[in-house]
Amino acid sequence: MFKNNAPLTAREHGELKVLETNDYSYAKGELLSLFVFDEMADIAREYPIVFPDNKSDMPHVLLGLEPNQNAYVRDDGQWLATYIPAHIRRYPFAFAEMPAQEGQKEGDVRFALVFDKDAPHFTDPNGHRVFSPDGKLTPHMQERVKLLEAIQTKLARTKQLVQLLEKTGLLKEQVIRIQRTGQEPHQITGLRVIDEKKLNEMPDADFVALRNNGVLPMIYSHLLSWANFRQGPIAGKYPDLAAKPETKNPAFLFESDLVDMSGFSS
Repeated sequence: MFKNNAPLTAREHGELKVLETNDYSYAKGELLSLFVFDEMADIAREYPIVFPDNKSDMPHVLLGLEPNQNAYVRDDGQWLATYIPAHIRRYPFAFAEMPAQEGQKEGDVRFALVFDKDAPHFTDPNGHRVFSPDGKLTPHMQERVKLLEAIQTKLARTKQLVQLLEKTGLLKEQVIRIQRTGQEPHQITGLRVIDEKKLNEMPDADFVALRNNGVLPMIYSHLLSWANFRQGPIAGKYPDLAAKPETKNPAFLFESDLVDMSGFSS
């Protein structure tokens, strides 16, 4: 989503206005969106949860199965789920880590408020002012910043939980192969899921350690979330995924190293 980020300052952007809109066309090309631990319950009800091998140490929602096709965004830009991940809602603003300054203590991190200068939110003159005449953030923007702060404060704990999963060896690669009739097949790689077989075979002491460290809610939310391949926007875009569980569609066998979604028609 973010393409042309710049630090937000009153001196340079004092006249900037932002339009609040329900048009999420800016996210049509997004296939993954990170989220923080506090969003877990809402996310698991409507999205498949995966753990990309992208060195982010963050859980992500899977939004689509083909390049640039977010199944959760309708053609008119409406979002096709009740809960919208905070990472999507925060756009076009974000916090960016700033380079360390001389005299800064080790471990101290500074963040700057940045915005995507090319976002469509800034093209309407009827939008909300970002800065007041005295150069301070308006109440509207202060609410925007609260969302960014809420995300930022939960990132460290969320990363810690994913790192614990990695250390236990419970994450395994999951390849998704798409084969549409009359088209060349393609694969989605770089995704990881919980190895349910390994989880069930864990020694009691290791399982208790996961519980004591607060990882179990993330594990069970992830496992339950894969039912969202059979319902909601992804199932609507790929009707074969909505097959009943008793058909043993391999898309829902966590023991499988390959999810073969062949036979889909356009």
